[in-house]
Amino acid sequence: MVMSGHHPDAAAQQSPACTEPKRINVAISPDTVRALDNVIKREGVTLTEALRRLVGYGDFVYRAARQNGEQLTVAGPGGIREIVIL
Repeated sequence: MVMSGHHPDAAAQQSPACTEPKRINVAISPDTVRALDNVIKREGVTLTEALRRLVGYGDFVYRAARQNGEQLTVAGPGGIREIVIL
């Protein structure tokens, strides 16, 4: 979804069923660049695909924590950790 500062109701006018890709231009932090580079190198994907994956992962975590009030945990060789999103 592309939001414009000109019309506060612009987001409400967008159809949720709209499936056309939207082109955006954003400035990102060095930490975000490193996160994207990590996905590109580990998974052998393009920058665009790395961005899609990270946004998808972030959306999943955000919805679980914020919308559903779920507790998030990560299990690995070092044990189980709880993920807290403030």
